[in-house]
Amino acid sequence: MNNSATTRTITKIALEYNGNDKGTAEMVSSNNLLSSTSEGQFQEMKTVAERNPKVKKWALTGYISQPDEIGRKLTDKEFAEIASKALEKIGVTANNQFRLDIHNSTKQKHIHFIVNRINISGKCTVKSHDIGKRFGEAVRKVCKEKGLLTDVEIGIHKKAEMLKSLTEAIRSEDNFDNLISEMKKKGFEVQLSSNVKDGISGMRIVMEKDKNHQTDRIYKAGYKLSEISNQLKISEIKSVFEMKKAVREAQKHADNLKEFRENMQEKGFSVKIKYKGEFIAGQKNEIQDFWINKIGSSQEKNRFFFLKNVGFSLSAIDSDLGDTVKSLNQNSVINDASNHLKSEKNESLIEIAGGLLGDFLSPTYVSQDEDELWKKKRKLRR
Repeated sequence: MNNSATTRTITKIALEYNGNDKGTAEMVSSNNLLSSTSEGQFQEMKTVAERNPKVKKWALTGYISQPDEIGRKLTDKEFAEIASKALEKIGVTANNQFRLDIHNSTKQKHIHFIVNRINISGKCTVKSHDIGKRFGEAVRKVCKEKGLLTDVEIGIHKKAEMLKSLTEAIRSEDNFDNLISEMKKKGFEVQLSSNVKDGISGMRIVMEKDKNHQTDRIYKAGYKLSEISNQLKISEIKSVFEMKKAVREAQKHADNLKEFRENMQEKGFSVKIKYKGEFIAGQKNEIQDFWINKIGSSQEKNRFFFLKNVGFSLSAIDSDLGDTVKSLNQNSVINDASNHLKSEKNESLIEIAGGLLGDFLSPTYVSQDEDELWKKKRKLRR
């Protein structure tokens, strides 16, 4: 569940907003409030807040927005209970004033709360320190207690689906325009950002079903590429597209593998052939794959597609293109082992990508309020 909580000083307008929502709001719970009007309730809260003049930001306000994955299963009463229990975990008691209102005017039902941090005895029961983070943790604990998916778990599932669809689109397409179209067919909107120095420099992916223009100002849908995978970078996607374009051009003007490699070298790429088993001169060896790297590349780290010191596996990033190159006349390399990929470097890109995806599925999602636990775990893995 997306959530937010902040401390502030409020006016009666805040209560009016909570109780209206274009006429669709429904108050599902209130505590220690006698008046039925927004102005009356504000005056009651303000009177109690003045019992502790040291606390200036006496109100706690926020919301919980339930995604479709949870919303379809919850009644209004159950939703209000989640909010109430989460508020209890951060210090709200039976002696605090509060009201909970469910809003239905947007695509995703959400609940707003206004709480007086000062209880009727004049004590501040809700600490302001890290309130957003603590409230997010409280919501997750309540969800787990009720057997519901948390925002972290929902985020993991969504990002795994995004990563799978994105890598499929990268393998099937040769440029960003086609990638965007392919992702749209899969139910995702790809938003690219750019700058003068690098051109395309960033990517955000949004599930079409999650788009909610009415709440864009509250929280932004989707995830940045860096949130989806810490291995797949925009620069690597650019390299894949550049390499695939070079391969297509090189194989068009080549009758055999020797010419193909020479054409690729002219374009700035080295080509190594990986055979099934050891290379035996004087006979036709079965080709398993081509590994292509940019000449003079200083890339030393594994990426999602890239294997350090070797390059990109052509069959892994575009199996159709790999089959096309394999179909070229192989007689020119029958006695040439100079560009044979040694068997000790036999780890396939699919195995590497599988390992990276396994690491990715360990929760690294950080919700709207920063979750220090996952940050620490990421640091320990480095």
